[in-house]
Amino acid sequence: MPEVSLQLFFSYSHKDEALRDELANHLSTLIRQGVISSWHDRKILPGEEWDHQINDNLNTADIILLLVSSDFICSNYCWEVEVTTAIKRHNTGKALVIPVILRRVDWSDTPFAKLQFLPKNAEPVTSWTNRDEAFTNVAQGIRAAAQQLKVERQQKLALARKEAAIAEYHQKVEEFAADGEISFVESEILKDLQERLGLTDEEARTVRDKVLEPYGKYKENLDKYKQIFTKLVDEQGYPLGEKAKADLKKLQQHLKLKDEDIVLIDNEAEVQKQQAEILHQQQREQAEAEKLRQQQANRLQQQQEQAEAEKLRQQQAQRLKLQREQEEAERLGQEQQSTGNDLLSEKGVDYTRLRDLLRDSEWKEADQETLAVMLKATGREKEGWLDIDSSKNFPCTDLRTIDQLWVKYSNGRFGFSVQKRIWESVGKDYEKFGDRVGWVKWRTVVVDKWFGLKQQTEKQIEWLRYYSDLTFDTSASEGHLPAAGVNFLDVESVDVRAKHPASYHPVFNEDNVRRYYKQGGLLWGREYLFSRRDL
Repeated sequence: MPEVSLQLFFSYSHKDEALRDELANHLSTLIRQGVISSWHDRKILPGEEWDHQINDNLNTADIILLLVSSDFICSNYCWEVEVTTAIKRHNTGKALVIPVILRRVDWSDTPFAKLQFLPKNAEPVTSWTNRDEAFTNVAQGIRAAAQQLKVERQQKLALARKEAAIAEYHQKVEEFAADGEISFVESEILKDLQERLGLTDEEARTVRDKVLEPYGKYKENLDKYKQIFTKLVDEQGYPLGEKAKADLKKLQQHLKLKDEDIVLIDNEAEVQKQQAEILHQQQREQAEAEKLRQQQANRLQQQQEQAEAEKLRQQQAQRLKLQREQEEAERLGQEQQSTGNDLLSEKGVDYTRLRDLLRDSEWKEADQETLAVMLKATGREKEGWLDIDSSKNFPCTDLRTIDQLWVKYSNGRFGFSVQKRIWESVGKDYEKFGDRVGWVKWRTVVVDKWFGLKQQTEKQIEWLRYYSDLTFDTSASEGHLPAAGVNFLDVESVDVRAKHPASYHPVFNEDNVRRYYKQGGLLWGREYLFSRRDL
């Protein structure tokens, strides 16, 4: 709900109207902000009774400004009607009266002499060197007074609401406690009422304690009986003997306790006995189960320790292998730098033609030459294709030479190391990798749904199946080349295969490729190159 602005009433002499208007201008910000709304007698419309309008606004105003001057004090209406009413409402707390000294005049011993004046130090507005500073000081004082008045009224309203809520809650507690106690259902109703009225737990408890105070003695006697009963059960066990029961009966009569309350205490002891027996049985079962679990845990730990030891041994062996490969790669790299030869080969392969083709941007011929030199470096020219072992064990020096030539002459766009970086960035996902390097394409197909009753189009990924589908220029996707060792089916590949048998794997005929495409078959063996640390 929006906050209502405070009503401000100007009490002034018409001879000070210019000063009043100037003050009103300085209060414009407060009015626009909704802090106050102002009224003075110049707002009386033609035909309205001016005395009635003045009295209505004066008696409903929250803040009354007395614009003090000699003319104001001289005015009988201002003095006898407006000042008298204003001071009366101020003393009863219904309004806040603020005297504003406009012009110098003797205001001592006036009814408002005990009030706080504005501007500061009760210096008249007309006596200030800068009148705007005087009115600004008045506006600031009115703002502070309005804010304080709002806070006080909110506090009073909150207090009144709290007192009304406590009274309503007190009445309901008295109604429920008429029979000497508050039932479970009645307690739930009181909880709901407490929440609705916004009472704290302490406030609600204070009301209930006050209402239930006459019934407190009975509760004390019942607690005393429980203490004695519990002590006897601890000493003698449950159920109690006949003498103890007879003594407790005498105690019940002495304390004037109800039979139904005694039955509840006795039933509670019976339940506690049963719970203790159940707990004891559970503890025995848990101890046995814990013993068995510990035995199983020990066996599992031994197995895990053995497995961890074996895993550690394998990891150490793998690290040593990778370290040796890394050292070899670094050695070869340093050798290349020292000799200035970028065509090094462990197997005596001549990479001159590959370098020249790449330098001249003959990308297709360079890709085919890459197949040939890779085949020669692995000694598989006769087989005509690279198997997994040859990919895993490809000579480090030759692999780095081929890759560096591709990276160098493509300005970092092509090469095995570029493909490896993309492969790792997509989480070694075949389809994502193929999409990034441009080895797949998307096609729209019509599929049947609901047993052929409905058809809809879907986009499906399809690996490139033809060597001629590759793009042999630098507009291709990053990592698009080299495609050496990638398996394609087309007429052109027959010619390629005649020159470079490694471009065609015998198991990838028309039927097999359809099956392997969905499983990354197009990349058969390529991921083993990507696992090499010398790339």
